[in-house]
Amino acid sequence: MTASTFAPIDHPSAWRAADVADSPAWRVRLAPEAAAELAGGAARTDRASLASITASPVDRAAFPAAAAQLAAIEREVMLGRGFVLLNGLDPGLDDGMLKACYWIIANLLGTPLSQNSYGDLLCDVIDTGKKIGEKRVRGYQTNADLKFHTDRADIVGLLCVRKAMRGGSSSISSAVTAYNELLRRRPELLVPLTEGLYYMNVEEGGDSSLKRVPIFDLRDGVLSCRYSRNTMATAMLNGAPFTELEKEALDALDALAADPALRLDMTLERGDIQLINNYTTLHARTAFEDYPDPRLKRCKTRAWMRSLSGRPVGPHFDDYAGVPVTLEREIARRAAV
Repeated sequence: MTASTFAPIDHPSAWRAADVADSPAWRVRLAPEAAAELAGGAARTDRASLASITASPVDRAAFPAAAAQLAAIEREVMLGRGFVLLNGLDPGLDDGMLKACYWIIANLLGTPLSQNSYGDLLCDVIDTGKKIGEKRVRGYQTNADLKFHTDRADIVGLLCVRKAMRGGSSSISSAVTAYNELLRRRPELLVPLTEGLYYMNVEEGGDSSLKRVPIFDLRDGVLSCRYSRNTMATAMLNGAPFTELEKEALDALDALAADPALRLDMTLERGDIQLINNYTTLHARTAFEDYPDPRLKRCKTRAWMRSLSGRPVGPHFDDYAGVPVTLEREIARRAAV
């Protein structure tokens, strides 16, 4: 593959900050009847824990207004711009009610997927005291700055339950625009990014062997991105060979994603839900500091979803069907003693 192989991608997901910063189109408010349906369903859900919430089945037919609105949102996320900030849930609802509403929303958008080796379908993104770089630690378990990346699902959703005392702001950036910019500025860097680079899975209980996958993949004219610099850094620490050109390409992609001209910064308030297409939209988070009172800890609740819309992708996206369940928490607790 040579630089002359590539062509720019013209698609609504190839946006810049100036295109969207002041646009109301990506801020979507739940219709009052949809919000009422969700709150009614949440009130009937066992809200004792995330596990009890996700054990509750969701009947789409019971939420006609919400299902219709969320179907349109799913199409915008998967086939259009690639992201939506959804609001309209009552921030006065308690945490359990907000999370139960969110669970129903996730099921109306698609099929919720396992996010870790324990099979969790909803995960609280909180600071557990772990540190990036420690063995089998994923970024959402820390308070660290998280560079631009994608997750292993068609759609990732993030519900704001509580903001941090300081920091923890969210940013997104178009992977499609980054691809177009690399093609315009440094087309030779697209060669290693499309041929494949090493990464290592950092999932607790997962396969930790080295794998080589493309960052950018083009199928039937549709561009998809898979990117996690953290897993590639882990691969480097474990002996994976990276050429200087490959490292330069990764640095260039990081710099483009973080460029203020390309990225969109947003603040999520309690009850807001950020929805992102993981093939077209990179996301990042700044480091944060919690309030001293543990009851006020920053909490975002995450869902991974298989979308209702199809997408042509390569075989290296096969693991976007959810993290295999290989661990049980009781066994893990006994092993830690």
